[in-house]
Amino acid sequence: MEDKFNKSYFDSAYGPYYYLRNPRYKWLSFLGEIKKYISGGMLLDIGCAYGLFLHEASRDFKCTGIDISEHAIAHARTTLPQNIEVFVGAVGSIHLNARYNLITCFDILEHTNDLGEALDNIWDLLEEGGVLVLTVPVYDGPLGWLVDRLDKDRTHTYRRPRGFWLEEVSKRFEILDYVGIWRYFFFHRLYLNLLSRGTRRITPAIMVLARKTVQK
Repeated sequence: MEDKFNKSYFDSAYGPYYYLRNPRYKWLSFLGEIKKYISGGMLLDIGCAYGLFLHEASRDFKCTGIDISEHAIAHARTTLPQNIEVFVGAVGSIHLNARYNLITCFDILEHTNDLGEALDNIWDLLEEGGVLVLTVPVYDGPLGWLVDRLDKDRTHTYRRPRGFWLEEVSKRFEILDYVGIWRYFFFHRLYLNLLSRGTRRITPAIMVLARKTVQK
């Protein structure tokens, strides 16, 4: 598996600011939304990177993490408790015996080469009634042009509007809700991450919460 998401990728995408751009309150706000629909069980975090969300979620869920980056997984293993298993793998080709009550994908699906394959893989990994939570950047609305201009990540293969994501998810899952995300890193010091339903049609990113039903 080619590791294009190696240390050089993280250095280019985040510079020395990875932790500043992923503050604890961000993950706690995500958990707050998630726990409106599910409060415990087995969690698989796809694209777990350095494991910051897993660290917070492990208070409520039995956690496992997966990431395509060998660099990220090696780093996560040095910081996470030993009871949190993390391993290298790519969404679309994850084959596990376990089934999960909750699967999270934070800023992952826009990187995939085949979104349908990725969503089908997630559907197979979820228990019936299980919850999928994903976040993605979106490129529509009054700020869509700015999101596109500021996005220098060449690994973003899906640069789509929010309606595209809602439609694709709804082909396989029952959408429970979606929330807008305002986010920006100011002056290399302060990271804004604000969830908003009232402005979800114009935010530069969204969180989608969905449930697996009996059939796709």
